[in-house]
Amino acid sequence: MTKSRTVPSRFRAVAALVLASMAASAFTVSPVSPAAAADAAAPRSGLVAEYLFTQTSGASVANSAGSGAGPATVVNGTDALWTGSSLAFTGGAKTSTTADWVRLPDGILAGENSATVTIETKFDASMLQAWHFLWNIGSDSTSSYWFASLKDTPRTAITTSGNGGEKNARGAGPLTAGRWYSVTSVIDGDAGTISFYVDGQLLGSAPTALTPASLTSQTVNAIGRSPYPDPFFRGEVSTFRVYDRALTAAEVADVSTADAAQHSAGFQQYAQSAVDALSALTLDDSTTTLPSSSTAALTWSSQNPDITVAADGRTASVRRPAAGSPAVQTTLTATATVRGVAVSREVPVTIEPAPAQSDDYGYLMVHFIEDSAGYAEKIYLDISRGDDPEQWDPLNGGKPILASQLGTTGVRDPFLTRNPETGTYYIIATDLRVFGGDSGSGSCTSWCYWTKSASTKLIVWESTDLVTWSAPRSFDTALDSAGAKVAELGMAWAPEALWVDDYYPDGHPGGRGAFVMYFSANVYQTADHSDPSYNRVVWGATTDFTQATYSYGGDFVNTGANTIDTTMIQDGDTTYRITKDNGKGNGIYMESTTAPRWWERGTVWTTLQTKIGAAWAGGNAGGVEGPAVFKSHSDEKWYLYVDVIPSTGYRPMVTTDLDAGWSQLNSPTFFMSPSTKHGGVISLTKADYDRVRTADAASAVASDLGAVELTAGAGAEELSAALPATAEVVLAYGRGTASQPVAWNTASVDLATPGTYPVTGTVRTIGANLNTWTGAGGSTAWNAPERTLSSTTTITVTAQVVVTAPVLSVTATATTRCVAGKVVIVTEVANTGSAAVAVSLTTAYGTQDAGTIASGKKISRTTTTRLTSIPAGQVTVTATAQGTSTRVTADYAARTCAG
Repeated sequence: MTKSRTVPSRFRAVAALVLASMAASAFTVSPVSPAAAADAAAPRSGLVAEYLFTQTSGASVANSAGSGAGPATVVNGTDALWTGSSLAFTGGAKTSTTADWVRLPDGILAGENSATVTIETKFDASMLQAWHFLWNIGSDSTSSYWFASLKDTPRTAITTSGNGGEKNARGAGPLTAGRWYSVTSVIDGDAGTISFYVDGQLLGSAPTALTPASLTSQTVNAIGRSPYPDPFFRGEVSTFRVYDRALTAAEVADVSTADAAQHSAGFQQYAQSAVDALSALTLDDSTTTLPSSSTAALTWSSQNPDITVAADGRTASVRRPAAGSPAVQTTLTATATVRGVAVSREVPVTIEPAPAQSDDYGYLMVHFIEDSAGYAEKIYLDISRGDDPEQWDPLNGGKPILASQLGTTGVRDPFLTRNPETGTYYIIATDLRVFGGDSGSGSCTSWCYWTKSASTKLIVWESTDLVTWSAPRSFDTALDSAGAKVAELGMAWAPEALWVDDYYPDGHPGGRGAFVMYFSANVYQTADHSDPSYNRVVWGATTDFTQATYSYGGDFVNTGANTIDTTMIQDGDTTYRITKDNGKGNGIYMESTTAPRWWERGTVWTTLQTKIGAAWAGGNAGGVEGPAVFKSHSDEKWYLYVDVIPSTGYRPMVTTDLDAGWSQLNSPTFFMSPSTKHGGVISLTKADYDRVRTADAASAVASDLGAVELTAGAGAEELSAALPATAEVVLAYGRGTASQPVAWNTASVDLATPGTYPVTGTVRTIGANLNTWTGAGGSTAWNAPERTLSSTTTITVTAQVVVTAPVLSVTATATTRCVAGKVVIVTEVANTGSAAVAVSLTTAYGTQDAGTIASGKKISRTTTTRLTSIPAGQVTVTATAQGTSTRVTADYAARTCAG
């Protein structure tokens, strides 16, 4: 795994050797085959429009598809913008009267159920930061459109209800400016999907019921122009095609290959730059995702038996040296391919020895996702790739881990922490549903309403192992432990907490330690919150995030202007506080103090840096919020993730000296899924890391675990012992298989009645947590009654419980004897069957209940005749178990007793 962070001191000598050897690494160049390029051709079936921007002058571009759609028109075009193989787009503000764009025919996809739009383009670097539409099918309305954009993480989307209703299919990371790309969007109305391809490769897909026919007004279809007041597109376009059907993946690849031919001469430099950018790798996990590239398709191969690269070309299984052994030096071959042009290079690799289970290893991040269309205000978890804090894998396939049916039914701004005294982990989160929640009414809605009148409760989950989490609960930050109101807060949001070992004085019941919790809120003087207020950060204390241990403290960050989203870290005797200022133009800023009781009023804080992370938002200090800070446990380096709003998500800052402030981490190997927003990160041990990774399962190896057999009358403990205790699961990210416990639902099994009973078991995985809810009638409205939690990602297995009739087998003997001058019959019964039996004895002198005999046991019973003499006879023994009976007889001899 590539690590761009500072190499720990114990590895620096090794790094020097591998970097030296890297300089001598050989390169292999494989150009695109002319025959292959010639064989690929853009499909003609369903082609509505094809515009080849190969002319050298004019404002009209012919439609070479041969359909009824007319030519495209270059608006504000000049002959100087034609290159002979493309049209240059100058870009500029929406108000520009000189920026060129292309107008497409009206109604180009009117009434269509499926369609494909594909474009061959390269873009200016400014487009990575600027909102823009690469192309648009729709009108000048900002409520109804289908488009593609290359901003930040490239995407395509369709909507009929504005940006809040966009159905997005996204890539995983930014593209490289100045390089030619084939960008394709496919809507398949029959399948109900929108899919996004770059260079013929599928990057993302999402469900949608919208189709081109949903766009009832297609009067300003365009290339390079947005219906919003966004800048015009800046770059070049050489080919633009529209189909009235959904192209297959193979056909999309053919379009890319065909259009690549005209630009192939420039692709080698991008392939070369992709392998040039690779650093020596350190593999410190048993399964590693090898580096990718934004400029090329990067694949890997190995000649070393200790490293096996999977068929995907990026997942490496690594056999690591034992703990305490020296690292192993070897190489991997990296091949960068840009649309048929391939360059290969040997890359030095260090295989690190396995750490001990108690060693610090790996990181876990909690966060939420901003997705108006997907109601994604739930709890998500990502785990680091090995011990690398710059690369992250979403757990549970990127689906939610937890949801809340309480309060507003949405959760945002989660934070993850651990009580060091009890070992309990807590997730605390804002009780707020922005999308589809209660937004207020009248003149004060949305954030005005929420910050003034929304929930003052925080939502809490608990876990002892980071895998299985409790159902949500809440406590009210405006109330004390007795439930009395102690503060007029408008809403509580963005909570975090630091553990303080000596918060309470000596002798305090329950110990001295507590969490000092800080969160954003408006504070009011009146009960109806009618007086003016502003955002600030307040604090309280608790040991377990319950009402019973909570106490409100008061102001923590109060500048007289809006401040929110504090995150904190300590280094030695210094405490660092990082906060978002929305009132004085400071953006995210950092302060420090050496005060031991840093939360108390009167603490002096020194400002160290302002406008942190603004560069990630194009220099806009207000464009980032929700900072999350943590320290690398491998070296002297700290990370600060800043949330680029509204939907980009976290981007990294880094420092090796907190007092010196933060700088952007511009690393080609940094990876985090798009829209990962406002959360927190904790450090793990190797045992923690392995436990979470082996619980992140994609499926069961086998869903039917077979049958178990029990005899009727068996108990619940016997049933539990008979069913399989574990199931094998297939782990995510190609990490092999693992065994996980199964919790069986045996409510349907009647152990008293023979028969076959199917049972279902839930496998303990990350996905088994309660991650969704529905109300009465399946409603997901925030105020739906009867809201019930469930899981959409549970892995279940089945088995059959076969309850058999008991095997009844008894033997009996009978004798007679005299007692007090009367004949007594003595019967001995042995239970040689498999089940306990109830026994009765019948003679000529009556029937008696002999009780129950356990399997393998025997009893002796006497029958009094009250006679001095009896003839020979027979005892009939009836044994019964679970509704089944058997009978045996035992003969006895005649007997006379002397008077």
